[in-house]
Amino acid sequence: MQDRFHSLLKRRLRSEIERKPPLFPWETEVYEYDSETPDWATSDLVPATPWITQLQNLNVPIPMPENVLSQLFDRCLEVVQSSLREGTKLVQAVEGLFPGNTPALNQLAGLVLTSPARSPLRSPEIASRLPEDYSTATPSQQMVVSMLAAREILETLTLSVSPNEPRAERQWNTTAGPLQLTAEYPSPTGQLRIQSQLPCSGSLRFQGAEAQSIAERSSPGSLSVELFDLAPNQIYPLEIRLAGSEQTPIVFVVHPTTSDV
Repeated sequence: MQDRFHSLLKRRLRSEIERKPPLFPWETEVYEYDSETPDWATSDLVPATPWITQLQNLNVPIPMPENVLSQLFDRCLEVVQSSLREGTKLVQAVEGLFPGNTPALNQLAGLVLTSPARSPLRSPEIASRLPEDYSTATPSQQMVVSMLAAREILETLTLSVSPNEPRAERQWNTTAGPLQLTAEYPSPTGQLRIQSQLPCSGSLRFQGAEAQSIAERSSPGSLSVELFDLAPNQIYPLEIRLAGSEQTPIVFVVHPTTSDV
């Protein structure tokens, strides 16, 4: 009897949310969005990769389904290697999840970009106004949450260095343990060194315009790659593969500049 009551209550709440969805504070009315079913709603669950651990702990107001995170991650790996502006990167990272809604995404991207990392968008007050389930959020809420996730992913995948800030560090939590990276840009001579700490066996491939540096090891531990004569203000991809993830590498980018921006 109790299970039946909970089922009826859940259906009633879902019906109420669909009839009168909760709004973000900046919304004064419910907007009409493209009715095409988003890709994430029909996608089969994807197999977990070593990189999923980091994605499951993103600083977003409501939890996101694993298949949405996986699609978003795959797209971010492509977008991060481009030289597009940050707002355009956000839109391109999430637009596959919301086909036909590019104008709305462009508008919401400005909101996400103008909010600091520790933003009211992530505050407990905002979270309390949202449904607990991503699938019952309004389209605009899903868009903003997805963009917040994409922004955090892209920032984590990017290591920016300059003569005044010659060192950048990142950590990505994997199913095997933390992957740690340090980029060092000691002087504006074009030399760039990547030092990593791998949680298991794996490889690095650091790609320059005319050369690449590759290293691998068969056990957990330190691994480094280095490139010389790199032009500043360009983006250089660093591909990392861990044991068991040969088909799903992660790609960071290193962005050396001539001055702090």
